Amino acid sequence: MRTIFTILSMICSLCVFAETKASDIFQVDISSAEQYLNLAQQAANGTMPTDSDWNDLFDSPAYKALFTKVDWNKEEFQDNVKNAFNIVYDPSKAALRDSIASQLDNVDLSTLESELPFFVSTALNVKNNLQIYCSILESLDTDKVVSEANKMALSLVPNNGAGLEPEACQIYFIVWDLESRALGNALFLDVNTFFHDGLQAATESLAHEMHHFYLMPVFGSVYKDDVMDGAVMFLVNNMREGVADILNKKQMPLSSLEPYGKRMLDVYNADYENSPQVLAEIDKITCDYLDGKLDMEQYFQKAFGCIHFEGHTTGDYMVFLIRDQLGIEAVVESVGDLDKFIDNYNAAAEKAEKYKFSDRFTEHIHKISTSAKR
Repeated sequence: MRTIFTILSMICSLCVFAETKASDIFQVDISSAEQYLNLAQQAANGTMPTDSDWNDLFDSPAYKALFTKVDWNKEEFQDNVKNAFNIVYDPSKAALRDSIASQLDNVDLSTLESELPFFVSTALNVKNNLQIYCSILESLDTDKVVSEANKMALSLVPNNGAGLEPEACQIYFIVWDLESRALGNALFLDVNTFFHDGLQAATESLAHEMHHFYLMPVFGSVYKDDVMDGAVMFLVNNMREGVADILNKKQMPLSSLEPYGKRMLDVYNADYENSPQVLAEIDKITCDYLDGKLDMEQYFQKAFGCIHFEGHTTGDYMVFLIRDQLGIEAVVESVGDLDKFIDNYNAAAEKAEKYKFSDRFTEHIHKISTSAKR
């Protein structure tokens, strides 16, 4: 069976199997996070990690698995983890630590030359909440959290996910920057980000990532053919993040983007408010491509440029508008079906008197979607 949308298969790889329990699908490994927290406890007591300690940490399951999923610069990543740790715990680096900490509220991803400040932010917050995080990990009922998160994720899948199950997925607790990510057939949850706002928020965040793992088999049940198109790439990314964000963001604009600072919050919310202009831009780019003004490469490049924050901001705008104007059922039926997604968005936009896609753009999506369906 061919998969639907090569662009989505680059995000997550899934298969369809008979229904099984969430605990049989999602297996949790907290050992890497525990190793890091142990190093942090020792450092707080005056004993800094040795080279052997760092080698053991980076050879632990989460860090080891990470680099089977990504093509990041491994040395740079490990240096960021170590350097951030040393900056936070080494008394001789207190001035540097305080300097970076004072700038965290004003960090802007678009102008950042190094990711080190984010790693410092994580290390500093871990230090400030060390006993809390250690206690949470020690008492965490992973089966309960996974089961509750799974139910939340499935609530936003057509037919509550009946007949759809991802292949076995490992959930790794890790310490790195300020993100939790779905990578391949694994979830990587940064301890500080995950536990920052408490266990309920953590469960909702996990549900968000789990929803991504159900999206591919939903597409596979609707479509028989792969589709490569710039507008489709844009819509799939916005559908993917917009729907999942209902689970852990709920309302936009946000009052907090913790653990990111105020500058990132302002940029994020401003991009959300600018969504109508982004939608108009992808509409025009697509029509220019249909008119022969852009070749395929130019079309994809420009379309990719319209995907902001991996689809979160404009995706939230589109999906939340559908929810607020047409109801949550309209969101659920849109998951994995581009025809319903574009039509429900346009209906919601018309009702709210917001930006509505042009007939030509809409017809282009319908033409591609219809031809690829089962």
